[in-house]
Amino acid sequence: MNEDLDLMKVIKSEEEIEQEVESLCRWAAARAGVIVVAPILGQIALAANEIYLIKRIANVYDKKFDETASCAFVGALGGTFVGQSLATLIPFPPLQIPIGMAVTYAVGKAANAWIKDDMPDISEYADKYKDIFNKAKEDVKNIIPSLKNNPDKDKPLGDEDKKFKF
Repeated sequence: MNEDLDLMKVIKSEEEIEQEVESLCRWAAARAGVIVVAPILGQIALAANEIYLIKRIANVYDKKFDETASCAFVGALGGTFVGQSLATLIPFPPLQIPIGMAVTYAVGKAANAWIKDDMPDISEYADKYKDIFNKAKEDVKNIIPSLKNNPDKDKPLGDEDKKFKF
């Protein structure tokens, strides 16, 4: 009987963790929709937003945040990530906003899997996380309208002026 209760606590904790991570991904994606349209500073702030999202996800799991490893993780997502991010430079908000939101949400979902896996050397598992990134990017399309109305969209996840080395 006690084992059943302990198991329920573990299951509930995992569910709570997943809900918290989902909330963070949605917050960061909503924030991306706001900052992506800022000329020049938008790209710096967008990268910072994604790194702070990874940091917050790591905190949910009580994992030590390693800024260098997080930057390497984002960099390892490769051409898909970079190409999508470059598309946000086109000064056309109807294009910039959903791309910025989708990329940020997908980075969060891929980072969640990476953190759950104890942050292995990304070079060995890049394809796994790219697949998760691509699936999440497709999945988020259905919730973009609700992200635009997220009440936290104007609240930064961290210092958006900080420059990270990728």
